[in-house]
Amino acid sequence: MTNQLRMLIVNHHGALGNVVGQLAKQSGWEVLIVERADALRKMINEKKMDLVVCDSTIAQEKLELTSRTELVEEMRSAGLKVPIFLFEDEGVEVKLNPEVMKDLGGVRVFRKPVSITEMREAILEVGEKIKSSKKGTA
Repeated sequence: MTNQLRMLIVNHHGALGNVVGQLAKQSGWEVLIVERADALRKMINEKKMDLVVCDSTIAQEKLELTSRTELVEEMRSAGLKVPIFLFEDEGVEVKLNPEVMKDLGGVRVFRKPVSITEMREAILEVGEKIKSSKKGTA
């Protein structure tokens, strides 16, 4: 039996998702990867993740059946309250509405390029918060 934390990465273009996945593995996380946000629905229903990371460009977001905002709303209405990391491309208007994300709770938006140090610290911070809350409810 393992208490390993599980991170789900919705990885559209490889590089950033792979780096985040490697950082998470180094910190003891189990990493699951799906190619498109639409593939996440089954996992939302199973609720078997502790953190969701979604990297999407505006062009890729247009190809999805579900926008990142709709995805977060769907996760919250399904009762999945895990932290979510979303990435925004530098130099473009932020497509995510910060007020909507704040209202949905637990969403952290990173602007690219994201430093390795910042990402590692964010993963460690979330992991510690999850472990502390699980100890408090055990």
